[in-house]
Order: sequence, then C-alpha cells, then structure tokens
Amino acid sequence: MRLRSAPLWIAGSLTAVTGLLALLHLSALITGGEVSLGSWRLAAVGAGYTRKAEDLVSTRSATAGDLAKAEQLSGLALREFPYDTSSWIRLAYIDHLRHGDPSPIGLRAFERSYDLVAIDPQFGPWRIHFALERWDKLPNNLKKAVRGEAEALSTEGRSRAKLQAALAAVKNPDSTVLATLWRQRYVINASRIEHRSPEKRASQVGY
Repeated sequence: MRLRSAPLWIAGSLTAVTGLLALLHLSALITGGEVSLGSWRLAAVGAGYTRKAEDLVSTRSATAGDLAKAEQLSGLALREFPYDTSSWIRLAYIDHLRHGDPSPIGLRAFERSYDLVAIDPQFGPWRIHFALERWDKLPNNLKKAVRGEAEALSTEGRSRAKLQAALAAVKNPDSTVLATLWRQRYVINASRIEHRSPEKRASQVGY
C-alpha cells in the first residue's frame, strides 16, 4: 500500500513545486524582474526587467537616476535573454537621451540589436525610425542593416503598415527625403505589387 501511494505523493509534490515556481515567476514579472529573499534571488524574468525599464524611460521627465536604473534593468534583462531587441535599442535610446548624438556605447548597443535579430516585426519599425532620425551619424554597416530590415518588413501587410507610420514620422531634415523614398519603394509599391497577378509580380522582381 505504501509503495502504491509513493507515486501519488511524488506527483503531488511536483505539482506543488511547479505551482510555487510559476507564482514566483509571475511575481517577478509584475514587480520588476525578480523576487528575492534577503540576498537570495528566488526567481528572475527578463520581461519583468524590460517592463520596469520601459516605464522609466517612457516619460519625458526621466531623470539621470531613472536612466541609470533603466540601463541597469536592461542589462539584467539581457542577461536572462540576450536576444531581447527591445533592451538593446533601449540602451541606444538611453544613450541618446544622455548625449544627443550617439556615442560609441550607444552605437554598439544599436549594432548589437541588429547582429542578434536582423529583422524584428515587433520592434523593427521603431528601430528604423530611430535610425533615420540620426542617419548621418550611423556607420555604413548599420545603414545597410536598417535598409535591409525596412525592405524585409515591407513583405507582410501588418508590418508594412507599422513601417509606413514609422517612415512618415521621421522629422530629421537630413533623412526625410530618404524616408519618403523608402515609403514609395518598400510600402506603396510593395502593396501594389502584392495585389497584382503573379505574372505582373514577376515582372517587378529586382525593383
């Protein structure tokens, strides 16, 4: 009888542990990235760090202390998930808020975002807009990456709409002409080609 009840006890224990871990990770997500007991870190969730960091920099009245904390949280998020595009571009944005023109640190963070995730349907349009607003400060390899992402996002309707909004919002007089050109090439023409017959689409290859 005891042998038969052992699997039930083990299953019940595993269920309890799983539930506790899920609760800890949910708490970490809500409270800003982690749950600790004294010096012991019980759970950490990259998305929790990201949410808190985003809250700190999304206000126009962000202080130097807010930026430092957001930078720290973004680093913690990347420690949990290095492919978090939002954290890499947030580091570049924090650098912009501090210095105006991108510093080598900000450029490295922005470049790293492309090295790890070259095409990002969620954050790509914002990243493209951010790049065009400081286009003359970017090295050629980054410009090439940004252009490639813009072209790739134009191939899907939902991403194309976000891309169009991002390009239309560019204010930098040094890159508004380029943004307008991209809207024509990657948004408007791509949409027209998509609604043409297969024969007519084929004739547009290489545009």
